[in-house]
Amino acid sequence: MTTEKVDINNILTDNGRFSLRNILFTSGEYSCADSFNNLGILSPVIVQRGEDGVHLVDGRKRIQYAKQNGMISVDAVVLPVETQVTDIITFILCDKREDIGSSVMNMVQFICFAVSLNVPEKWALESLCVPLGLKPHPNTLHSCGRVNRLPKELRRFCHEKKFSLKQLINMASYPDDLLGLLVEWNRLLQLTASTMDEIASNLRDWLRSKNKSIDDLMNDAEIREILGSSMDPRDKTGRLRQLIRIRQFPVLSEVNSRIEKSVSDLKLPKEIGIKWDRTLENKNAALSININDPEKWQRVLDALRSKEVKEALEDILDEL
Repeated sequence: MTTEKVDINNILTDNGRFSLRNILFTSGEYSCADSFNNLGILSPVIVQRGEDGVHLVDGRKRIQYAKQNGMISVDAVVLPVETQVTDIITFILCDKREDIGSSVMNMVQFICFAVSLNVPEKWALESLCVPLGLKPHPNTLHSCGRVNRLPKELRRFCHEKKFSLKQLINMASYPDDLLGLLVEWNRLLQLTASTMDEIASNLRDWLRSKNKSIDDLMNDAEIREILGSSMDPRDKTGRLRQLIRIRQFPVLSEVNSRIEKSVSDLKLPKEIGIKWDRTLENKNAALSININDPEKWQRVLDALRSKEVKEALEDILDEL
């Protein structure tokens, strides 16, 4: 390897073979301007000269600074043409390990970046999947490819919400048109990883069971009313989840509504709680008492002994 002066205009940066600009999600780039202004560019950039030009491997900020300050050339370590791409990717992994490891989404995107450069599968499994904590199995690479085809805005959401690989694979299993709709809704709602998955799963199952399309959802009057309302994003999300659950599980929702009304009508002291299995799979109701004042104990006991509570519990068990 040699260090030589290289014309800045001949170096491919953002469009170069090794650019990660459109590969990784980052929290924002820090500025090196003060350091460059005070000390100059101390380290040479790293490039590889290929048949289609000079590709930047490391030193994007140095190139940007040099261009902004009218420099014509920079010192560069020029990697030989025969340098193995696996060696270059290993260098990039070590240099960008913090960004790459900041989310599973970034790990997936980096692995797909390496695969796009035609690295051997065995090397990708042993030298990328293992260090990044992913299972070194061909199915992992296949799953990464599916996840990497998600819409960019949705991939960014998965990065920010720190989706696990299992969650990413599950998200990639949904139809493309449903994923596109979720991207649009994400701008209006307050979604977490779990609520995103819940809404996607329930919508997919409901659409299949009713033989409906995404267009039907987009033109649905109740959904449009919720999304177009003046409610804050959190309330919109709650209302939408409730509506989708009711449509997906009409009987389940109806039974739970009746039980909720029965409990509400009891007007129990706040120290008493009644819970039940909302999936209706288990015939079981749980009574809980949370008391911090001995003087309230008698009032709680009187409520528990009442005919109303006894009848309400019988009704709940009958519903279950």
